[in-house]
Amino acid sequence: MARTYEAAFIFSGALDESALEAEIGKVEDLVQREGGTVKEWTRWAKRRLAYEIGGQKDGYYAFLEFELEPAALDTLARVYRLNESILRHLHTVKDD
Repeated sequence: MARTYEAAFIFSGALDESALEAEIGKVEDLVQREGGTVKEWTRWAKRRLAYEIGGQKDGYYAFLEFELEPAALDTLARVYRLNESILRHLHTVKDD
């Protein structure tokens, strides 16, 4: 049974607006390929990071609400780790 999740992302601050949109599109495509449903994106502006991550001082924060089978989360996390534009990510179960 699919559950509702929220994912927090920090994308590289070196991305321009079109590259950021492309990365967000890749995340949506991945969720849909794994059988999930994208509900809503919440994007914040570029922000100064509390500490450097990979030598970067700025990043774009974005939050995704989606539905997905729990078994598919490992696949998402693996692909996120391979994407150099995603500095950090975190999945949490959203209580209804």
